[in-house]
Amino acid sequence: MNVLTLNLTDNVKIEVDNSFTGLETIKYNGEIVSEKKSLLGENHRFEREENGELVQYEIRISIKHLTRVGIDIYRNNKVILLS
Repeated sequence: MNVLTLNLTDNVKIEVDNSFTGLETIKYNGEIVSEKKSLLGENHRFEREENGELVQYEIRISIKHLTRVGIDIYRNNKVILLS
């Protein structure tokens, strides 16, 4: 199930999927860059080249107040999204 689709630029799209079995999948421009299985959330890290520069992403998935999925996204240690 798609939890989030975030278009950062015309050339960068990040998708976060989470299944009922706990499989978390992170896609960067449609390519799977991280998959982990968890019931309470995991941290996902990956690197990609953007405009000739190596960029580091971290996506933190968590359960907030036992009622919803929280997703925090960092790019080069700077906040992109907090939920």
